[in-house]
Amino acid sequence: MKKSNRKALLAILVIVVGVGFLICRGLSSTSVYYMTVAELKNSSLGQQLSRNQSVRVGGKVIEDSIDYNQRELVLRFALRDESRPQQRIDAVYRGARPDAFKADIEALLEGTYDRGQNLFLAKTLLVKCPSKYESDLKQEDKP
Repeated sequence: MKKSNRKALLAILVIVVGVGFLICRGLSSTSVYYMTVAELKNSSLGQQLSRNQSVRVGGKVIEDSIDYNQRELVLRFALRDESRPQQRIDAVYRGARPDAFKADIEALLEGTYDRGQNLFLAKTLLVKCPSKYESDLKQEDKP
């Protein structure tokens, strides 16, 4: 094998290894588990999460649990599991309150969970509001 061919092969190998490393590192830092409230509290995977490991959790906002401090932009509320309503967690989100945020709406949080305090520290808060975007079927049926 010629010396120039070995150099080219070595360069290609270094590039492939470098790209593979970047892909693996990027996936590990952006991949996050999605769980329901009950799964977060009771599943073996939920039990194994470390205190600073990111996770996504979805559930319904509990009525009368919403406390928003507009001056400090701190939103506190509780989230319950849709299929097992007795399962609940408290949540804190620092940031502007979404317009569609209200009681009994589906919310998706991303952040960390402190099992000892049953407290979810949310870095991201998304709310689902399907009724706002669904068409009225009765009006569509009219000629």
